[in-house]
Amino acid sequence: MSPVVLGGAAPSDVTVIIPGGPGPLPWLAEAWRTRRIALMLARRSLKARYRQTWLGAGWAILQPLLLMVVYWGIFGRLLGVPTGGDIPYPVFAFTGLVLWQFFSRALTDASASILHQAHFVTKVYFPRVHMPLASLMVAAVDAAAGLVCLVVLLAVFQIWPQARWLLLLGPLALLLVTGAGAALFLSALVLRFRDVGHLLPLTTQVLMVAAPVIYPARMIPGALGTLYRLNPMVTVIEGARAALLGTPAPDALPAAVSVVLALGLLFLGLRLVRRTEPAMADLI
Repeated sequence: MSPVVLGGAAPSDVTVIIPGGPGPLPWLAEAWRTRRIALMLARRSLKARYRQTWLGAGWAILQPLLLMVVYWGIFGRLLGVPTGGDIPYPVFAFTGLVLWQFFSRALTDASASILHQAHFVTKVYFPRVHMPLASLMVAAVDAAAGLVCLVVLLAVFQIWPQARWLLLLGPLALLLVTGAGAALFLSALVLRFRDVGHLLPLTTQVLMVAAPVIYPARMIPGALGTLYRLNPMVTVIEGARAALLGTPAPDALPAAVSVVLALGLLFLGLRLVRRTEPAMADLI
């Protein structure tokens, strides 16, 4: 978008915002120029989330820790779910929970970000893509705190840093792409179909069971296991465990397909937000 002055008036008098040009590139360029808006929205959300709380950002660590203790008792002790080698189950489960927590926020908080900030949409213009991306930034801050706690947990179980830890950057990059694609796609879809927002909490719980958060992916055998490994979150979680814990790495072909699917989801999310943007005020 670019400001245009009408009728010889001074810029401080009248400013009309018009599209910067057809096609996705001007839209993406404008979003990049105004990226500080996303940072401002993320900072605002962080302050609102942890205002008047005793633990503040500590809740981002406490939640997966408590879940880890519960799953350790049920799946680690009672059911004896294998982790591969001599890897302690608490470390195995906490790795999956920290990564899944980020993706679940993309499915719930970020997907509703535009709808829940209708006062911005109807009163002021800025690229709407910043709203789900700001929610992702908040989720990323929580995930970073969880990863720091994970490093401490690894030290407790005497698992020390190794060169392969650098490979963690790959799964984290795929996690960001997958989360951004899901957040953008669903944030636009929720505006048109409100039922989607009601289904998301249940969908998130089902998808958690369908991802190797609390069990290894190799427990799903045969053709079903091959299809199962096309899920980008399977590649993310199994890749992160391979980097940190030395478990078997994801199979190359399903992992490559999952990366392509994640990139396709990101492209569809950006496209849907761009196509929905002119009508968002009316849809809200």
